[in-house]
Amino acid sequence: MSKKLIVVVGATGNQGGSVARRFLAAGYRVRGLTRTTASSAATALASAGVEMVQADLDDVQSLKEAFRGANAIFSVTNYWEPFFSGRAEAQEMDISCREYAYDIEFLQGKNIADAAAATVDTLDENGFFASTLSHADKCSDGKFEELYHFDAKADIFPGYVNKKYPSLAAKMSCIHTGYFFTSYNILPDSYFKKNPDGTFTMAFTTIPVKPVPHFDPVGDMGVFTYAVSQMPPGKAYMAAGTTCTWPEFLETWAKINGVKANYKQVSPEEMIESTEDRETGIEVAAMYSYASDPGYDGGMNLLTAIDLQKAGIDCPMTTWEDWAKKHDWSSVLNK
Repeated sequence: MSKKLIVVVGATGNQGGSVARRFLAAGYRVRGLTRTTASSAATALASAGVEMVQADLDDVQSLKEAFRGANAIFSVTNYWEPFFSGRAEAQEMDISCREYAYDIEFLQGKNIADAAAATVDTLDENGFFASTLSHADKCSDGKFEELYHFDAKADIFPGYVNKKYPSLAAKMSCIHTGYFFTSYNILPDSYFKKNPDGTFTMAFTTIPVKPVPHFDPVGDMGVFTYAVSQMPPGKAYMAAGTTCTWPEFLETWAKINGVKANYKQVSPEEMIESTEDRETGIEVAAMYSYASDPGYDGGMNLLTAIDLQKAGIDCPMTTWEDWAKKHDWSSVLNK
């Protein structure tokens, strides 16, 4: 009996790499897509047994060829790459880099969906896994009209797929991801700073009593996606190892590192003005404000790792405490 084939978009990235490794360990044939098969990350995956294939998210035909014969597909798109690299193009088009990045991510997501639909007959009953986020505009009743890196994903997964390809939608699972653990050692001082007295302050726009999801994309996206693959299709999930308020999140970090820290809620204007790149400030201030109301998950009723475990599916997720204990925080502590 031949092994099942999963095709992983963005296999050399954090989420895609995690999925590739977990499904390879589960006995799948894994085909990883990348822009360049000569990169160190691609060659490492190839050495581990992943079939690395060159494909371009801007070229739907290359995706159709890469997806052909797949029993499962993992999809992930990247808003932040065109957000930073497309500044000149955005200026020429007389639009913000935030809107430009939305257009690129939307188009690439559409290409993935179009290509996946071309091979829908070979996909398992639950065989299309889309990394996505809630639709900020719709979930907030129009309060957050320009939270572009949320809506670019949600407008395709599930929006476009549901509307254009019902047969693909019937085989799709949408996996929302929480705030990445990996972000907090690279935050600018305006968001997470060391004070003159040696204490630390974290400053976002989220209200301090609102629990938000937190997640290890490298360690757990594969674990979570593999668990989801054992569920019926057509459901939506939140991948998170810890759900807590920002003060609780910071208290855990401070205890591990033997320091004192406090959380400070700031206004969107304060957060934008404190950010070196204004466009980044606008986008992230909206994200943290959205997390207050209706919530980072948009107020949706998303299934979690606990629900998967209740269904009898093994889904061990990394907690923030465990991840923070293993991480080297010297670059933050020695600011």
